[in-house]
Amino acid sequence: MFIENISYNKKKFTISFDLDLDVTVSEDVLIKYNLYKGMEVEDNFREVLEKENEKSEALLISYKYLANLKTAKQLRDHLYKKKLNKAVIDEVINDLDEKGYLNDYDYAIKLINDSQNINRDGKRKIIYKLRNKGISQNNIDKAIKNLNIEKEMENIQYLTKRRLDSRGYNEKEILSCKNYLLNKGFEYDLINRELDKINE
Repeated sequence: MFIENISYNKKKFTISFDLDLDVTVSEDVLIKYNLYKGMEVEDNFREVLEKENEKSEALLISYKYLANLKTAKQLRDHLYKKKLNKAVIDEVINDLDEKGYLNDYDYAIKLINDSQNINRDGKRKIIYKLRNKGISQNNIDKAIKNLNIEKEMENIQYLTKRRLDSRGYNEKEILSCKNYLLNKGFEYDLINRELDKINE
């Protein structure tokens, strides 16, 4: 089988073979295989180019998506939505992981810091968020050691004061505040420790 023609159209190259077969590939694939008119290729070469082109597209989509830090699960879900082949997705994720583009541990550290410092979430809610993002239990266990306990108490104090100052310090509002803090992911004993100060 021979390459009969190579034409360019909108950032893609159409490779035409002598058997009236065409395949469209990216510039990366064209360069990788050093394709040229008149080149003799194996009969299954068209399928090889299709697979390589799909991988090239998946990498391009991944690089754009990873402009902001993402987890492997988030990227996998994104590529599935683009209707890419599962084997190609697995290969791309492995490649990106090896190159350091995917690092679930670093993502977990960033999420912990943002959740504590921006959203003022508690430990339980942060762990829930990490699980929802597809972070492994091993990475969660390692990353959660970076949780700042002093910041956790500071957030409880801040949220308690803000809520009770605006609603009042009666028994009903204190109970409502406790439920609010539980929903924010703070641990029961830390909440009680702060609320006990109000009752003293």
